[in-house]
Amino acid sequence: IDIENVSRCNYRCKMCQVSDWPKGKRAEDLSFGDFKNLIDSLPGLVEVKIQGMGEPTLGRSTYIKMIEYLRSKNIWVRTVTNASLLHKSDFFKKLIDSDVNEIQISVDGANKEVFEKIRDKSVFETVVANCKLINTYCEEKGIVRTKMWTVVQKDNVHQLHDLLDLA
Repeated sequence: IDIENVSRCNYRCKMCQVSDWPKGKRAEDLSFGDFKNLIDSLPGLVEVKIQGMGEPTLGRSTYIKMIEYLRSKNIWVRTVTNASLLHKSDFFKKLIDSDVNEIQISVDGANKEVFEKIRDKSVFETVVANCKLINTYCEEKGIVRTKMWTVVQKDNVHQLHDLLDLA
């Protein structure tokens, strides 16, 4: 199942409806108690994606607790992030140490101009630096957890080869 832990985002991407929601969100964050009740009501659950229309890392400690709870039940966990906050308080380490199985990092431009045009309120250099942080940490641990995720659109289709090089 897909679970949206937060419906808010720190970006205002041109292809995303979050940008049109009042204050950039549509609902309150999912509490850990409600999350746990949902998971416990689904025996036999084998895979969860934590992410919806919002940026899941805005849920910080609750988000990590959710991943850890799922992994304690041997549930495979995927998540998606814009990678903008991974450097804050070494959050990239907390995310990897939660035993998450896969992290899809949204990168919709191979350079500052295209990336920031598509992902309003973003800082390309921060995302690239955060990707290096998390990938270096994974290399140190001898694991692979990240994948790059791109929404191909008219503003970046000309950069597909450049996106591969960036990855």
